[in-house]
Order: sequence, then structure tokens, then C-alpha cells
Amino acid sequence: MKILGKSTGAAAVIAVAIGLSAVPAYAQLAPTGTGPTAPPAAKPAAPAQPAAKPADPKALLASGEKKLKANDFAGALTDFEASNAAKPTPEAERFIGLSQDKLGKFTEALAAYERFLANVPANMKAQGEEAKKRVEEIKAMPGKVQLETTPAGAAILVDAASDPNAAPLPQTTPTEIELKPGKHTIKLTVEGYEPLEKEIDVAGGSKADLKLELTKKPEPPPPPPPPPVVAEPPAPAPTPPPPPPVEPRSKVPAYVTGAVAILAAGVGTGFGIKALSQSSDFDKNPTTKKADDGENNALVADMMFGIAITFGVTSAVLFLSSDAPQSAKKSAPPTVAKKAPPKVTITPAPYVSPTGGGAGAVVRF
Repeated sequence: MKILGKSTGAAAVIAVAIGLSAVPAYAQLAPTGTGPTAPPAAKPAAPAQPAAKPADPKALLASGEKKLKANDFAGALTDFEASNAAKPTPEAERFIGLSQDKLGKFTEALAAYERFLANVPANMKAQGEEAKKRVEEIKAMPGKVQLETTPAGAAILVDAASDPNAAPLPQTTPTEIELKPGKHTIKLTVEGYEPLEKEIDVAGGSKADLKLELTKKPEPPPPPPPPPVVAEPPAPAPTPPPPPPVEPRSKVPAYVTGAVAILAAGVGTGFGIKALSQSSDFDKNPTTKKADDGENNALVADMMFGIAITFGVTSAVLFLSSDAPQSAKKSAPPTVAKKAPPKVTITPAPYVSPTGGGAGAVVRF
């Protein structure tokens, strides 16, 4: 044992000596400041964090109910959704629908209510009836559509095809309009752009954004050039109306002058017979008075015969003349002037001589 003990002590002394001798050797192997540096030793890994506790669905549900009663609808919705994510339950779906309903998100509320109504527990029949009634109310609510167009300022016409009396809405785009649940056709019109129709399906209480772009109308083609100006030919001269029928010359002047000639011849004959009778008496019983009476009667007879001859010739000329009357001559179309025939003038002239008297005619060519 002593030897073992001594041996043990010697071994300890030797170990200490080796340790002391190793220090200078390590110091010699240590890198100097002028040599390449060795990479630093890696840091020890951080201790692992303890695992998070799983969410408590009941606690989240209770927290959400408190916030719902305090009108913190957004906070309540967060808790209810977290509770339903941890453990889906019809109760959580109902509370999610209530929170969405209070926040005005009717489309999301409707979906949550319908999920709740699809699996209503036996102990929540009353809540199921309330949810069913609220679903019907939401489905009857008008939906809101936010309309935006390019360009802005479009007139809005809703369901014009089904309602001939439909008039454009008072507002223009961009604007928000309310529509009953169901399908609707929206017609948009802007000056200078093609009309645009869009059919949409509106859910009760929903909100939707509708952005539409209208197509610009093509520029109208330029008007055709005006036709060349062509001078109109002068209107033809109107055809002169045909001359009126030539009225026959009145025979009255011929008859009158003929009657005067006959009368004058008769008177002349009477005075001639009387003059011859007085001449016979003068031969039997010559007196100055009988001579004067015979000469006077002979003179009157000669004058009457001259008048009878003059008016007889005039009557013959008037009766045999066929010249057109003056009115027909004025209306007749102009004709080429012809050489006038020689003019014949007959002038009656009485004459008296110492031995007798009578009438004559002067004829000029």
C-alpha cells in the first residue's frame, strides 16, 4: 500500500511536471500578431425555448363575448376567429356572424350565419331562429356598387331594357349606387364614346367595386366636297301664244255707205226728173223763174248723183276688203315687211258750172 501510495504520489508529481512543461510549449505554438489569425470558436447554441401553450378556444370565446358586449366588434371578431381556428364550433361561427354584422360586413356575416345554420346544436335552436331571420333580412337588403369609369362623368341607366320608362340616375360616375338583390344591367353613356352595358349580380347587403372603360367613337369621315357649280342653261324663250282667230271685218260701214249711196241716187233721180220736167215747161213757156228752178233742181240732182257715186264706190271697197282688223294686226307675230301696194285715194268733189252742176271724184294713185 505504501508503494502504491508512493507510486501514486510520484505519478501526481509527474503529472504536475508534465502540465508545467506543456505551458511553455503551448505558448510557443500560440500564433503571433504578425501571423495569420485563426477563426474564432463558434458560440454555443442558445437554449431551446419552451413550446407555446395551445390557444384555449373557450377562453378566446369568453374574451370575444366580453368585447362584443363592450361594442369592440373588431376585437371580438379577432377572438372569435382565433377560437374557431383552434377548434371549429357552431357557436364560434354564430359569434363571427354577429361581429361581421355589427361591422357592416353583410356578405361575410351572411356566410358565417349560413355556416352556423348548417349545423345548429340542439341547445341553440332559439339562436338558430334568430340567425335565420337575420339571413332573410340581409338577403332583402339592397347592395351597394361603387362605379368608376374612364372617362369620368358617365350617365347611368339601370335596367332600361326591362323598363322603357327608366330615366338616367341624377348622379354621374364616379359614384355609389344601391341596387336590389338580383341581376341588373347597367348602361353607361358619355359624349363622344360608345355606350357600354354591363350585367351584374347583386347579393343582398353586398358591396362591390366596378371599374369600366368606355371606347371612344371613331372620328366621323370628312364631308364630301361640294359638287362643281354648273351654270344652268338659259331657260328657253316661252312659245308665243297662237294669234287669236281673225275676226271678220264688220260689214256695217259698207251697208251704211251703200244705203247713203242709194239714198243719194234716189234723191238725185227725183231732182233730175223734176229738172227735166221744168226744162220741158220752160220750152213751152219760158220764164226766168222756171229757168232758175230748173237749174237748181238740175244742180241738186247732179250733186246727189255725185254723192251716190262716191258712197257707192266706198261701200263696194268696204264690202270687198278682207284686211284683218286692227286688234288682230297688233297680236299677230311680226312678219317680214312687204312692199306696200300702191295707194288709191278717191275724194268726192261737187262742181257747179254756168250751165249746170253735179258731183265728181278725184282719184289719186
